[in-house]
Amino acid sequence: MRSVLFLALCTAILLAACAENMRNDGRIKPYEPNAAFASGVSEQSIDPNTVARSQPADVSLATGKDASGNPVANFPLAVDATTLARGQQRYMVYCVPCHGEQGDGKGLVTNFGMPPPPAYQTDALRAAPVGHFFDVITNGKGKMLSYASRVAVNDRWAIVAYVRALQINPQAPLQVPPEQIK
Repeated sequence: MRSVLFLALCTAILLAACAENMRNDGRIKPYEPNAAFASGVSEQSIDPNTVARSQPADVSLATGKDASGNPVANFPLAVDATTLARGQQRYMVYCVPCHGEQGDGKGLVTNFGMPPPPAYQTDALRAAPVGHFFDVITNGKGKMLSYASRVAVNDRWAIVAYVRALQINPQAPLQVPPEQIK
């Protein structure tokens, strides 16, 4: 008896959901005349100041590239002692196993057959813009995988600042004055 009553109740609920009101709702079609808008039509132009959810407000901060897609030459945020200390802390967590404490490419993984990454102290990497390092951390390069999902944007920039300090003074990077880091 209970099962028959339960089945009848479920059937009544399901049949009630099949009404025509969902099919014939009051949706507005594009360019349909509509008095609710000042222009008199339903299709409205997009405000030029609109920012899409997926679009970062500061492209150079989020991508390390300028509007034309080239790596940025300058840091999009202020580099100070706090940024360097945070960069060192994040570098020790994520980068040391491969790149080594001094950025010489002599990390622990080279003992297990992995090829050494390039040393930061080469002329080519010293001349590379800061956006290059941010892009490599974000998207990976060669054997290095992307760290975008593991390291927040500001922490990636802090790591780049610390890498620049390692390029200037590998033995004592935190003693490099922040104004020297470019």
